[in-house]
Amino acid sequence: MRVLQVEDDASTAHAVEQMLNAEGHECITTAYGEEAIELARRDDFDLVLLDVMLPDIDGYEVLNRLRRVEVAAPVLFQSGIVAKTFTGEDPGFGTENFLVKPFTRAELAAGIDAAIRHARASAANVDSETNEAPEGPAGPAQPPELGRRRHLRKRTLKAGQIVAHNATFVTDCLILNMSPGGAALRPTEYLHLPATFTLRLQSGERHACRVCWRHGDKVGVRFVDEAPNPG
Repeated sequence: MRVLQVEDDASTAHAVEQMLNAEGHECITTAYGEEAIELARRDDFDLVLLDVMLPDIDGYEVLNRLRRVEVAAPVLFQSGIVAKTFTGEDPGFGTENFLVKPFTRAELAAGIDAAIRHARASAANVDSETNEAPEGPAGPAQPPELGRRRHLRKRTLKAGQIVAHNATFVTDCLILNMSPGGAALRPTEYLHLPATFTLRLQSGERHACRVCWRHGDKVGVRFVDEAPNPG
């Protein structure tokens, strides 16, 4: 397996390289997100091992840009801040795609296996939808090879509105990800975002939200009780 590691801490990067080599994997390492995107565009990797905090751009932005340029390799985040920001408050991000530093060789191997299983399950869902279409002259659609470039269906982000109690704070937002229990949002106005608010969707649906993590201009919220009328 060819692994692209994006890690700016030299000691951590070296230790992980040794772990991967001991498992029989080839590892290419860079400390910068921009360089990682360029490497992934030029070459094929079976997995991207990605730190969250990097010197130039953060790991979430790296992931977003990898998907925009149709790099479909599974991504496994490695970070010491994951336990504080995501564990137990998962607003739609698969916790199987996060590895909390420091970790052992066995934990790394288990994390890689989980990330690959998660990617295969996601690819299978896309393939099943694609193969429902009638067969054309070229025959049925072939499933993409995991970890290689393939055409990704474009995702249309939903828009919403954040309204604080008594409408003392109102701003628009993009809904980056949503699950039954919460969502990841990118508000237009971020600095004065309250800890609790009502999320209004274009469909008219409302959710009372509590902020459970913040990173850059993104916030994760957990849906709490039935959303009150903000007045």
